[in-house]
Amino acid sequence: MTEAAPAPVAEERADAPSPGRRRPGRGAVAAGAVVVALTAGAVVAIPLGGWDTVSLESAAIPELGVGELYQGRHYSVRLEEAWVGDVLPDEYDVPEDGMTFVVVRATLRNEWREPDSAATQLLSFDALEQMPRIARRADVRIASDGVHMGILPPGVDMDVLLRWEVPAGSVRPGEPIVFGVTDGRPERALLYEGTAWRDEHTAVQVALVPRPSGELEYPWQR
Repeated sequence: MTEAAPAPVAEERADAPSPGRRRPGRGAVAAGAVVVALTAGAVVAIPLGGWDTVSLESAAIPELGVGELYQGRHYSVRLEEAWVGDVLPDEYDVPEDGMTFVVVRATLRNEWREPDSAATQLLSFDALEQMPRIARRADVRIASDGVHMGILPPGVDMDVLLRWEVPAGSVRPGEPIVFGVTDGRPERALLYEGTAWRDEHTAVQVALVPRPSGELEYPWQR
């Protein structure tokens, strides 16, 4: 007696939906597209400094006129005039080969309760971006007597000359330079005694049209 062959089982189509499962609706497809877009944005944003950088670049930075006061949390700043060139009143002030000077006259007021050295890094402009970070610090001199002052006392208006060396050709007399003023918020430092400044950003911008450095006169030499 032979056994009966089993009844053939119908093949299941690979593309047939399983019981209890539905195809994703349009809402799910749209949500997936949003996730993909955000992921792609993160891939771009993270190498460039993260979402903070993206928001900073997309945000409009307020502009001030020449001589207008920015009342900051760290420093209050008023930018007056600028000069560029490789000739300064003091014959000992000579730029390195391939470099030229940028000089800005400004009034700075350290608004924090402690003496502070951040005036050397207070301003930024495009030509500085070509420089190593350590070379972006300004030389700060008191306008009245020429004394070099790396640390400013709190609560005192200081008329100063800020000076940088930047690559020759990156700035020219008569061509506007847009200076960014840096500000931030204070926190107690963890690794040293004093204050650390967090969330530093370009708070305002001021455009100055520089004159040739040969027209600069040091007030203390008059």
